[in-house]
Amino acid sequence: MNRAQKMAWLTVVCTGIGMFLSIIDVTILYFKIGFPRAQAGLAFMAAVGFAGLGSFIFKKEPGPVQADERDRMIQLHSTRAGFTASYLVFGLLAMGIWCFQGPNQLINVNVLPQIWMAAFITAFFVQALCTLILYGKDNKMPEGGAL
Repeated sequence: MNRAQKMAWLTVVCTGIGMFLSIIDVTILYFKIGFPRAQAGLAFMAAVGFAGLGSFIFKKEPGPVQADERDRMIQLHSTRAGFTASYLVFGLLAMGIWCFQGPNQLINVNVLPQIWMAAFITAFFVQALCTLILYGKDNKMPEGGAL
């Protein structure tokens, strides 16, 4: 497993744990104290920040070659997928709020950072997930058994 895969696993695990804990906490707080204050449960999404420490935790391997063409193509494809998913999430949330509120209503500005963070987290999560999928797909043997 190379450095990119280890960092991708860290991102997927941190995002999954943060999302899982946030959903549980927001649900519990919603039934106890109501929705505007239940958004405090989103604080568990701070666990996603630990994924940013991946470059410090996983040092570069010694040797002259750090990445080859295949690694660069995998990173390029996964980055494109992450930004595409982020753009779609941002657009869907913006249009969903517009449809929910109606075109003549005002939108609370406190919603805007939450939309931005959802798109931001989506970009990194999808990039990490695609990195893992593409590395796993390339390591499969063809049907004949010969490479």
